[in-house]
Amino acid sequence: MTKPFRIGLVGAASSFTFIFADALKEEAPADIEFAGMTYLDREERYIQDSTNLPWLTKYPKTIAGYVQTYGVPAYETFEELVEQGRPDGVCICTEDYLHLHYALKALEAGLHVYVPKPFASQHDEAAQMFEAAQQRGKALVGSLPWRYHPTYLKANQLIEQGAIGKPLSGHMVIDHHLTLGGWKSDPTMASGPEFEMGYYVFDAMRWLMKSEPRRVMAYAANLDHQGIPFIDNAVCLVEFQNGSMGTIDLRFSPDFRCHGHPPADILGDEGALIWEAAPNGSSKNLLVYNKAGMQRHEPDPFFNYKGGEMLHWAECAREGRDVSGWQQECLRTLDFIAAFKLAHQTRQPVEMG
Repeated sequence: MTKPFRIGLVGAASSFTFIFADALKEEAPADIEFAGMTYLDREERYIQDSTNLPWLTKYPKTIAGYVQTYGVPAYETFEELVEQGRPDGVCICTEDYLHLHYALKALEAGLHVYVPKPFASQHDEAAQMFEAAQQRGKALVGSLPWRYHPTYLKANQLIEQGAIGKPLSGHMVIDHHLTLGGWKSDPTMASGPEFEMGYYVFDAMRWLMKSEPRRVMAYAANLDHQGIPFIDNAVCLVEFQNGSMGTIDLRFSPDFRCHGHPPADILGDEGALIWEAAPNGSSKNLLVYNKAGMQRHEPDPFFNYKGGEMLHWAECAREGRDVSGWQQECLRTLDFIAAFKLAHQTRQPVEMG
């Protein structure tokens, strides 16, 4: 009988403490076990402030409630989780600035590591994590969540099948809001919206355009969130190595849900791929326009795609798969986001290698 692969969660002040717990409870195969969570000695008021977000209202905001909901122990310290929970791997669900610290602690304890977005905001920090894992023979990866989203998976499949030919021009939009809980509004603890949301849309852009960015230009500002030291609106223009072009809109200004527009479209030399606009914002279906006319494509059934990515990491770790390619994709997307941030800060084009 195969030995179960046990996963622990490190940190209680992040939405991933709940998202991954849901995946482990509801979607994990029988040979993956939830080893427990450590709240790292955080006070419950701090946890509540950090997770006081509209999309987390259904989740318990107390340690006792978490234990009751998920049926696992909650440990006060990282060391207790390791010694008593006996995990084989951990997910780092801490404040952003602690990702590197706990990733290295986990590796030193002989564990595999999964770091959700924003896994890092500095190339050197991400490279340090990846190199330390490689030296120890452990699987450590960062999150690129839209590569597991059913609609984006279907879009990638259609592009690779040649439905629109060579991608020439891409446009992507990501909406959110900046009324964030607790530490998310503190620049000494949070990576900021460029990285918080960039690992969705910047990664999807380079993935689906099938080329790497060569030149990046950007404008950004805080238009609607006085007192929060982050941007809330931005436009990024990209020239890719193969000559194609792209634009990315980041709109974090509204404190309300804003739907009805398609979040992406990609034009190729033989057709176009459009995300079908949906009044409720789901935008699940894809429309392909080419010489054959218009075809509507539905993705596979939806699931907890963020949890699905985490479970894929667990499968790679358990089976000893090589994750160096995943790590390289993480670094390339990180560099793309960093170039965008530098471009909007300097208001100068940034040339990439």
